[in-house]
Amino acid sequence: MSTTIIHQPSESEFEQVKKYARQFNLDDENMERSQFKVLLSDNKLAAFGRLKVHKDAIELCTLGVVEEFRGKKLGEALVRDFINQINQDLYLVTVIPTFFSKMGFKEVKEYPASIKEKTEMCGTKHHVDEVYVVMKHSS
Repeated sequence: MSTTIIHQPSESEFEQVKKYARQFNLDDENMERSQFKVLLSDNKLAAFGRLKVHKDAIELCTLGVVEEFRGKKLGEALVRDFINQINQDLYLVTVIPTFFSKMGFKEVKEYPASIKEKTEMCGTKHHVDEVYVVMKHSS
């Protein structure tokens, strides 16, 4: 049985996070270590994500799971940890809505201006074949 730990990344863990964020084509704008949490599995970086606090919303973003750890529900554990951390509405922009709907996120058509800006940035800087959707987890 593996041991998992969730915490704010050390400097060296954050360097790994930055590398994976770019490799996975995730939002790597203005990344600050204090925004992130990492999930370690047996002392290896397995998953990471961050909360971006905007003036009008809190956004869960830059969520990634290292390939060798995928399919083990570690990303889900990290998302649930973020949900439990805040008691406000939480937004995200994603191409995998079914993953987040399992944790209570719902697709929304109306959302704060900062999240609209994110969808526009994703559509240009992080172009993918899938459609980006905005989801919200209500507190």
